[in-house]
Amino acid sequence: SVMAMAHGGPGAHSPYGRSPGFSPQGRPMGPGPPITAMAIADAIFDEIRNSGTDVKKPEITDRQLELLAFVFDAKHLENSLVMYQKRAVKKLVAVKSGRTCWQVRGKSGAKEEYLVFPTHYCSCRAFQWDVLSKGEQLICKHMLAVRVAEALDDYNVTEIDDALLAQLLEAYANDAGEGGGGTRRGPSRRGG
Repeated sequence: SVMAMAHGGPGAHSPYGRSPGFSPQGRPMGPGPPITAMAIADAIFDEIRNSGTDVKKPEITDRQLELLAFVFDAKHLENSLVMYQKRAVKKLVAVKSGRTCWQVRGKSGAKEEYLVFPTHYCSCRAFQWDVLSKGEQLICKHMLAVRVAEALDDYNVTEIDDALLAQLLEAYANDAGEGGGGTRRGPSRRGG
């Protein structure tokens, strides 16, 4: 189960038959830090990823969607799923080094492409504002779209030369450093 995975795998259970990690009075118990929303999300994404086999792609269940909507907000998740369904998620793989990063097309299509490291960074303004500055979201919708695509093992892959990947990363860094919001092309708009 998702909660068992979030608490350290199968067999991690409460002697009280309640939510793992809490006493009957609702106080945290046991070693370690409290469970974060991202730990729950990570467990859900692992569960989705593990639902696949050699002959069947992973699938997302209604229950997993409900849990993700709870963690990330339903509208935020919906926007991410639209990007995923529009095939806006692309994994860039450097041929020699095998280094990877992701690009996600924003809502306006090919005009805006955001650089994404799914657990750490997105070049969009929403990441800078809603995630880092205000703390209103755990991750931006572009990062969430990558997490969904990655869990479902369903995304475009583009192999590029290592030097081109370095130039691309430098271009994003320069754009973000100039206050441009980190978009690769076209006008920067909050929310992509």
